[in-house]
Amino acid sequence: MTARAGYAPEGTAYLLPRQPDPGSARIRLLCFHHAGGAASLFAGWQRAFHADDVAVVPVQLPGREHLSDHPAHRDAAELVAGLDAGLGPLLDLPHAFYGHSMGGLIAHALADHRHRRGARTPELLAVGAMSAPHLERPVAAVRGASDTELVQWMIEVGGVPDLVLRYPQWLAKAAALLRADLLLGGDSAGLARDSVPLPCPIHVLTGSRDPLLTPEGAAAWARYTTAGCRVHEMPGGHFFTREHSGAVTGLLSRLLAARPGKGVERP
Repeated sequence: MTARAGYAPEGTAYLLPRQPDPGSARIRLLCFHHAGGAASLFAGWQRAFHADDVAVVPVQLPGREHLSDHPAHRDAAELVAGLDAGLGPLLDLPHAFYGHSMGGLIAHALADHRHRRGARTPELLAVGAMSAPHLERPVAAVRGASDTELVQWMIEVGGVPDLVLRYPQWLAKAAALLRADLLLGGDSAGLARDSVPLPCPIHVLTGSRDPLLTPEGAAAWARYTTAGCRVHEMPGGHFFTREHSGAVTGLLSRLLAARPGKGVERP
């Protein structure tokens, strides 16, 4: 993988700036962040993978970090179409998806959108901390909450970084972004009503202490694939990607290495 700063395919703003060019990697791992989160969650993941094998590509949704001047999406179909068009050069090559919480719904919606139009689909879809799209999710209960209630809920599930807690003026912005993202997540789940089973395996990562995902909710992803669904328990709560990122990247590395006919696992 070429270490060229500032890489971004022509015509897309969805990628973090100053990321290495994934050109020569055997597969690209596109990572979709949680509601209220940002792509910087995945910025350090590349170190966990051999660069010639896996290129980690964090995907940034509008309304945060370097896209903070852009309005956050609430229309999932519009977002998915934009991602499909903007990320096209990467999606036409071997790739896999990891989506955490809301990001899992968006990753599935994008894979389904491409599958239904006959485009290349991911070689595997990994979803973290999210129940199958057709099921009611606990977050639905807080969509109409006040900012104070929403912030308190965010704190209880571990969704507010310590740095944000030190600056109360940031909490209102965090609540507004989370509110928009929760609407987007609900809209993304709604797209699944018209989905067809994907031809790639689905791997569901669950936190051992996650209060928002039941074993039944994780197992229900099986209806969205014809290639098998496996559930993997990770240590930690809903945000195990932040608490135990090494366990997550280790599992993803093994899953990508074990793809049929796709090379050998490196030590």
